[in-house]
Order: sequence, then structure tokens, then C-alpha cells
Amino acid sequence: MQNKRVVIANSVGIDSRGYYIMHSPSRWSQGVKNAKDLFTYYPWELAYLSSLLKRDTEHHVKFIDGCLEKFNLEQYKERIALLEPNYIVMEPSTRTLEEDISLALWSKEKFGTKIVFCGQHATAYPEDLLSRGVDFACQGEYEFTVLDILLDKSLDSIRGLYPNQRRELLDVKLLPFPEDEDVRRIDYATPGEPNCEYLEIQMYASRGCPLMCLFCVAQNLYYGKSSHRIRRVESVVEEIKLLKNKYPEMEGVFFDEEMHNADKNFVMELTSAIKKAGLDNLKYNAMCGHWTLDREMLEAMKSAGYYKIRVGVETADPMGAIGMRIGPKNRLDKLEENLKIAREIGMKVYATFTIGGMGSSKDGDRKTGELIQRLVGEGLLTDIQVSINTPLPGSPYFERVKRMGYLLEQDWSKFDGGNFSVVSYPNYSKNEIEENFRYVLKCYDEGLKCQKEFSFKSKLSEDVNKFELSSMKKILFLRSNRMWQVELTADLLKEFSEKIEIDVIGQPQVENILKKLPCVKKIYLYEGGF
Repeated sequence: MQNKRVVIANSVGIDSRGYYIMHSPSRWSQGVKNAKDLFTYYPWELAYLSSLLKRDTEHHVKFIDGCLEKFNLEQYKERIALLEPNYIVMEPSTRTLEEDISLALWSKEKFGTKIVFCGQHATAYPEDLLSRGVDFACQGEYEFTVLDILLDKSLDSIRGLYPNQRRELLDVKLLPFPEDEDVRRIDYATPGEPNCEYLEIQMYASRGCPLMCLFCVAQNLYYGKSSHRIRRVESVVEEIKLLKNKYPEMEGVFFDEEMHNADKNFVMELTSAIKKAGLDNLKYNAMCGHWTLDREMLEAMKSAGYYKIRVGVETADPMGAIGMRIGPKNRLDKLEENLKIAREIGMKVYATFTIGGMGSSKDGDRKTGELIQRLVGEGLLTDIQVSINTPLPGSPYFERVKRMGYLLEQDWSKFDGGNFSVVSYPNYSKNEIEENFRYVLKCYDEGLKCQKEFSFKSKLSEDVNKFELSSMKKILFLRSNRMWQVELTADLLKEFSEKIEIDVIGQPQVENILKKLPCVKKIYLYEGGF
């Protein structure tokens, strides 16, 4: 078999409209304007594939990350041209498809490159991709499918390669450690994921989740069924040691799998092994399910160096919970029980919520905002993420809203849960969903304001006292932080001097809120912010 030049390529980093891409194809991807320092998720499955191909073939494999490098299409072409690949392997999400396929087709035309597409969109629309010039569409988990292609196995025998039967879920214990040669894993921590408080490398101790939420891409498209697979504890500890030895500046680990704590015995064994190896001086945070937590597990995690857990709550609305099939995530009594234990032992908790999902309503989603405001205000939640529930192609959610006539968009760039709603229900419109999205974020601000007002105002007063405000007539205020901080700052400045006029530079999204501040005289808007 002739050795081939194989490029494993993460998505284009800046799209044609100037949006910086935050690419997470097994969850949801989004674009952000004016964000040169935007963090990048480590493309974990492509990274495992890269290491697997390097271990099990003689091909010349090169891993490139356009998101990490902040490449636009033309810059990416320049990098690809240096390699003249025989194969290019990409994992486009619906959000990134058009940029990614443009890059791949350009390489095919220029160098005769064979195109292998994997992941969410390839699983949902394999025939469409093949009709557009993609050579191979891999469905579901794809590491060993791509390996078989590049080992020149008979195509009709390769499971997971469309139109063949899907492959059984892989044994995660068979995989090498993911890519750390062509990219440095520590580079994904500078800047890191915003809610990582330390220099943390993204790791994966398990794969999968026992739930099958209606909107979930990972479970419905990548895995196709309820599943949770754990690595050997010894392997996880060995990987942490190797990373710490290679990157002495590393301060911790972010376990960014679907559900780190689905298996209590695994968590108890891992935390014990971390302590035994002397690695409990590092800081750990992990994606978890709140309903499987208990005091014993939380205390074990805390003793091993875990400082934060992240849990999916999604909604406070019982009807939304049923519609989205989130099951035990909606056990709000269990949630609060564990949040109180976490607060007691000093474990921070970050929670994710979603607006506008199947079964949701305007009033129901407002209840979610009220829950967020209370939990944050009481110090039970440290931070949150709110998304607009987006029906990504291939998910049961997408098929349902399309069949029922609720789907509004076929512009894939709008399938972006941080910016747009692409559905409209008979009793809950697209505009109302987007309005509630902003309302829920406002509730979060109000909760933070309640929780942090005293400490924030004390520190701010200390800083303001350093300036001679009595001689100032006008202050130009740049809105670059949470609105509760803007409001408190503006109020405090007026307390120092009633004569001060405050003008604000801000984004259109917060114009109406700024107008309600009596201390603000003029507002200057600029486009393209968050």
C-alpha cells in the first residue's frame, strides 16, 4: 500500500461574514463577532483519529486546526497548499458546513484530494454531501471507519461508511492518547474555556451519556443509543502525568466529556488514584449529571482537587422537560439538594440551560429565568450558560420540527444556538424565544447582582477613590461587562458626583436596557458585539 499524505483538518476559524467560530460539532457551534481572542475547543474526536492513524498506518498524517489558528478560508488554503494532501478529513457541523466544504472542494480541484467528511452533518446528510463532491461520508463515531478507508479495505465492507451499516460503538480503551504533536494541547488553554479558572487542558475520561435528550447531537447522531464507556483509571492518571511533565505550567484538567460521573464507582476509583499519584495538587473541573451526585461523590471529588462541576439543568418547566426528553435532569429537588452540599464543601457549580426547546412555552421559559435568578442569588450556582435550543440536522428534534412545520430556516449559518432561533411554534414565536433568551440572561445578571453587589461595590469604591471625580464633568463608559456591573458602576459614579454626565458605548442588544438607566445621558451603538 502506497503511503499517502493525510490532512486532519478542524473547521475554518473565521467565516465569510467575519464570525470567529467556536466549533463543537458534537454539541453545537456558534460564531462570534470581533473576537480575536476567542477560545477554541480541543477537537477531541479528530485528535483521537489523528493519533490512531499515526499509530496504525505508515501514512504521513498532519493535524491542522483552523479554529485554533484563526484561519479564514484563504489563509487555510495557503496552509493546505503546502501539504498537497491525498486525503483531507474534516468534521463540519451544520453551522460550519459551507466554509468547510469550500476548503475541501478547493483542495480536491487543486491536488486531486479525496474528501472524507465525518460527524454531525455527515451523519445527517450523507447523500447530499456525496452529491456535492465529498468522496466518503462517515456516520456516527468515525475513528476506526476512517482508519479502514486509509488501510484500503474494501469499501462495501467498512461499517460506518455510508451507505453501509453503522459501526458498533468503539472500545475507548483501544484508543491512543489524542493528538499532541502537530498542535500543543496546552495552547487550547490560552485563552482557555471561559469558565476554566486555571490553565486547564481538556481531557476525556469517558464517552457517552445514559440519557437520550431530544436535541442531543452526541447521543443521537454520534452514538445512536444510550451509552457510557469509561477508560481505565490507570490510563487517565498516566495521561495527566504525561501532560504535566510536558507542560509544567499546566494547572489543571477540564474533563469535557458528556457525563464524567455516570458511573459512581469509576469516579470514586479515579479520585482515589489521583490522590495516590500525588496529582491532587492540580485543579479539576468536569461535565457531570446532577442527579447521580451525592455527598460521598462530591466530597471525594473535592478531596482530589476538583474545584468545579458543570451540570445540565436545561429548564424549570415540566412541559419543556417532557418535550425535550431530559428525564432526571428535571429533578429540581435533587438538584437543589446537591447544590447545597456543593456550597457547603466549597465546590463551585456551573449549570447549562436552554430556551425554546420542544414543549417549551413563553411562561415556562420565564420560570427558568426565575429559577436561575434565585439559585445564582443564593450562591448555589457560580455561573451558567444559556443557549437557544437549536434543532441540528439528524437529531430527533430537527426531524420533529421539520415534520410539524415549525422550522423556519434552511440557512445553515443561522443554526447557531448563541444567536438565533430557527423555529417558531404556534403558541411561542421565534421573536418570543429570542426575547426570552435575553430575559433569562437578564435574570442571571439580577442573580449575580444580588450575590455580588456588596463585594463589587466595595472594590469599585476603592478603585474610584483613586481618581479626582469631583473635577470631571463627563465620563464615557464602555459597556464590556455584565449589565449588573454596568448598572452598579453607573450608580456609584453618580453617587460621587451628581454633576457627572455618563455616556455609554454599547451594543444594540442592550440598547433598551441602557435607556432605562436614569444616569445615562447618551448611548453610542456599534454593531457586531456579543
